[in-house]
Order: sequence, then structure tokens, then C-alpha cells
Amino acid sequence: MAVISFGQVIPVTGPNLGFPGTISRQGERVAPSRQFSPTTSTNNLNFGDPAVVIQNAQGGYYDSVADFIAAATANIGLVASQFAGVAVREVQTQLAYPFGFNVAPGAQQVGYYAASQMATVLERGSATVNVAVANTPVSGSQVYTRAVANAAVSAGTVGDWEIGAPAASDLFTLNGITAAAAAATSLTGITFTGVYVGQVVSGPGIAPGTYVVSGTGTAGAYTTIVLSNGLTTAVTATSVLTFSNLIALSNTVARTGFLDANSVMEITLKIRNAA
Repeated sequence: MAVISFGQVIPVTGPNLGFPGTISRQGERVAPSRQFSPTTSTNNLNFGDPAVVIQNAQGGYYDSVADFIAAATANIGLVASQFAGVAVREVQTQLAYPFGFNVAPGAQQVGYYAASQMATVLERGSATVNVAVANTPVSGSQVYTRAVANAAVSAGTVGDWEIGAPAASDLFTLNGITAAAAAATSLTGITFTGVYVGQVVSGPGIAPGTYVVSGTGTAGAYTTIVLSNGLTTAVTATSVLTFSNLIALSNTVARTGFLDANSVMEITLKIRNAA
């Protein structure tokens, strides 16, 4: 007999993992509910989206990473520390669900939380997500979200999920800069090839959450860059600095290396990143 999945026959490529934003596996999980931000959100918080917490006296809001970055470039430096987890599908009014009207057979339907609704986010445990870029993921692979678009990686969008080894144009190192003292924010001395505003910077003397605020010259070939935070220690020409279009999400890894035909896979949040 035919096996049915979501009202469709399972494709010959094999069973899919299901809808994004579904809590998967057994074991401990933490999935509190908070209001989805009514102020900064221009998009919905789709089931399966990465979410951040915006703390306040009322218990905090959830916001999608995409909206959080769109609201203010400075938020790029806060994504890693305020990352909460995966928006998951829970009891929800029909208002925010797609009804299936004009949806092509086999098309993936994604529900969402609309602005000001109560949203549930998995902060510890495993869930299924839609992965925009998967570079040969294996179990335990680092999970990222994108802070800066990259024309060389057209599938990547700001605030998505990306897994596996990043492309060379998304994560690279530079050295040879002119020595700079502690507290300096401006770096010179080389052509900053491949560097763009918003990229996350790490390395010796670089505070967590630092990103490129501006540059002098042509984007992708700046002669001077300005950092969002002052250097914590002096740096020299031998200091190796890492530039990334992606934000590595702490304690968030691929559950397995299996990516299904709908680009859905399981990820695990090993601990709560933001309470």
C-alpha cells in the first residue's frame, strides 16, 4: 500500500523529516513562550526560524534574527549573546496558518507567529529546521545564522540557518595590519579584501560581538575599517583576524548529517543560550 506523508505520497528520494519547527526526538527540552516582538518585526516568526530574546521588565520578547538585524546594524553584535533557539509549532490560532489556498501540491507550507502573538521557542532540545546552505553537514557540525548577504552564496539570506564548513568567501582570515594600540577602533595597513560592513570579526584583541561598522574605499577592498568595539589589547602585523558573514551559534549543532529532499534537518541546542 502507498505510504502517505502530509497528504502526499512520499517521494522516491525517501521519507522527509517533516515540517520545520517541529520538536524532534525524545529527551529533555525547554520551550518557553514569550510575546513575539510587536515593535521591530516586519516579517512573521516562521516555525523553524532562529529567534533571539529581547529582554524587558515584562519577561522579554522573541524576535526573528532577520528582523533583529534589520532593525539596527548594531544588533549584529548581539545575535550570538541573545540567541534563544528555534521557533516551534505549538497550539496556535488558525489565523496565522496558511490555509492551503493556491498552494501547489507538494509545496512546503510553513506556519508562523505574527507580531504581538505569543510565540514558543525551543531553547534546549532538538528540532527540525529548514537549512538554506548545507556544506556537507555531519553529526555535530556547527550551526550558523547569516549576518551579511554574500553574492557568492546566493542561497544564503540574513537570519537563516546554515550548517557545515562555510564557503571561503564567508569565513576567512587576514593579517599584516598596521600595529594598533588597545582601545583603537580603526585598522589600516592592508587592503581588506573580501571585507564588508556588518561582518563579524574575531581574533586576538577583538571583543566578542565585534563587527565592521564602516570602511574607507571600495566595499570588499577597503583600505581602512572601523570596528564596533575598541581593541581589548594591542594588535600587530602578525595578529590573525577572522572575518565572517556568519554568526556561529553557541552550543548549537547538527543532530545528524541527514538533510532531506526539502532541505530540512534536525539541529540540537545543547544548553540554553538565553534565559
